[in-house]
This record gives sequence, C-alpha cells and structure tokens, in this order.
Amino acid sequence: MALITVPDQLAIRRRVWTLDRPAQVNRSDWTKRRQVVTQPGPSMWSATAEMAVRCGTDEWLEAEAFLIDLEGQINSFRLEAAATPQAPDNLMPVVDGAGQYGRSLNLRNGVPGIGLKRGHKLTVNEQMVSISAPFVFNAAGKAIVTFKPSLRLSPLDGTAVEVRRPTVRVSLVSSAIGWTEDLGEVFQAKSIEVEEAF
Repeated sequence: MALITVPDQLAIRRRVWTLDRPAQVNRSDWTKRRQVVTQPGPSMWSATAEMAVRCGTDEWLEAEAFLIDLEGQINSFRLEAAATPQAPDNLMPVVDGAGQYGRSLNLRNGVPGIGLKRGHKLTVNEQMVSISAPFVFNAAGKAIVTFKPSLRLSPLDGTAVEVRRPTVRVSLVSSAIGWTEDLGEVFQAKSIEVEEAF
C-alpha cells in the first residue's frame, strides 16, 4: 500500500470526522441498569471529505490524477485534520523519552509559553489523537500532553510530533471514485469516504 501525496490543486473544503471507539453495552432487562465493557482493539478515525470546485482543466488534472493514483482502496494519503494551522511554524516538539504508552506523552523542544488547547489534534507515529487537556511548554521547552484515543504504538525517543498541521493516514472506504464536469470547465470530485489506514 503506497502513500500518495495530496496535490496542492486538491483543496478539501469540508471534513466531517467520526471516531469509533469499540465497546459493548449490556442492559439488564429487569433493572435497566447499564454496564459498559471496553473492547480490545484500537479506536479508528473516519471522515467524509468534500472537495472544492476547481475551474479550468489545468487546475483539475493534478487532482484527478491523485484520485486515480489512489486505486480505490489500495493506496492511502494523509488527510489534514483542519483547514488552518493550529500552532506557529516554530513549534516542532519531539517525544521526550522512550517506552511511553497510553494517553499521555512527555514532549521536549517546544517553545516556552506556547501550548495547545483541549480539542486540538496532534500526530505521532502516523496516529492522530485529540488533546484532552490544555498544556503549555515550560521554560525548558518541555510539556506533558494528555489525549484520546490511546496510542497504538509506543514512539521512540525523539520521534517528531506534528502539532501545526496534524494529519491522519487514510484510504478510501469504497473502490469507486468519481467527479463531475460542468460546462465552462468546472470540475468537482464527489465527496469521498475515508477511514484510518494503519
């Protein structure tokens, strides 16, 4: 499965995100009391991505080639979590220490006084997570970030953490792709359904 680069010509104007967290809910027929059992297995992001309208054949050709290069469900690409950067360009933290699991990471190489808010995303080891509590880098450029869902893999010491433009590696849910072409060379890809590819 190849990782295909998203061309600049393919502007995604809308993303509808879904996070699936496996669990089993049991309810008593008599008391109606509810019990939830967390099931093993990772959480998984999925999304519907709506492409912007492109005018002109030259602008469209790269976007069309990208869609064809995906070869249906075979290849993957990185879908950005947001349309705008969520942190300054100079914020490039890395993992501080190996052997970290679960829902928190120690970070270093941050910019003192800069941080992220609850709900912002970050990407580490090709996995996107959502920050669950705000944090700010201290005077030494270190911070502890908490997030959900849990990490699937423990990152190595020094692994880059993308906080400016986090992405999730996805592939198409369907094997079919399509687009519309209107008079006047106006093109638009159909909305695509994608799911996390790991």
